[in-house]
Amino acid sequence: MDSIGDSDRSRLPALDSDLLLAFVTVADSGGFTAAARYLHRTQSTVSLRVSTLEDRLGTRLLNRTSRHLALTPDGQTFLVYARRLLQLQREALGALNVSNEPITLRFGLPEDYAGTWLPALLERFSASHPEVRVHIHCRMSTELLDRLDDGSLDLVLAVRHAADSGGEVVGEEAVVWAAHRDFRPDPERPLPLALFPEQCVYRRRALQALTERGLAWQVDSTSQSPSGLRVIVDQARAVTLCERRMVPERWRVLGEAEGLPPLPAAELEIHRSPSLTHPAFEAFVQRLREVMTEALPATL
Repeated sequence: MDSIGDSDRSRLPALDSDLLLAFVTVADSGGFTAAARYLHRTQSTVSLRVSTLEDRLGTRLLNRTSRHLALTPDGQTFLVYARRLLQLQREALGALNVSNEPITLRFGLPEDYAGTWLPALLERFSASHPEVRVHIHCRMSTELLDRLDDGSLDLVLAVRHAADSGGEVVGEEAVVWAAHRDFRPDPERPLPLALFPEQCVYRRRALQALTERGLAWQVDSTSQSPSGLRVIVDQARAVTLCERRMVPERWRVLGEAEGLPPLPAAELEIHRSPSLTHPAFEAFVQRLREVMTEALPATL
């Protein structure tokens, strides 16, 4: 007596994890080129895997043109199940601990946030997941997102740089003008500034606000490191940008009293690679959310 006939089993398409992962990554990244970078495969390989999956399912999952790619109705339906299948595979392997290979998570965040959240984050995560090694990369947000895009990072905490950036907003930081308490602006000269390089989102917004206010300014000093900017500002010769809660006691906040325009808050986002391959990574994201919620309770 057959519970499920052998002929029924033979008709089930083989849904290999490589095929599922290729499809999910293409859907999440918006194209074959980006998916190939995430997966460290050639574009033709990724395309072949998606085509093989479509052949096995007997339906088209993606509508492709030279300029546009979109999920078909069947593709939208199957994407939900493809994610679930991949997650179940990862959970099963994690539960069985079938591999003794060390697990590495490559996490990037701006340097000025590293000192604020990393200690508590790493302590909590390592206590529950000692098998995962976290490699930390500190760069400017735009550089981190470039590294995520080229497959060099798995997870990034970054300042939101565009309305359609695709990240998960997890908090806001009030951004202010700041200077050493002994700094006195010269009304006869452009406002001296010490800022991050041109890629910095804060910098672009601040200079735009000054220009719209009709104020004269000049960038006297540039540093990629928050520590470098602090040294410069401590000379009492320049104004910089800073998260309000991180203004040192020896500095003061500048604003309307000095004729400076208000600045938009910095929205903080989590960006992840579509090809994350271990359930512990989701636990890391959850710990990150918890630490940030505790630090920024009023903005989440």
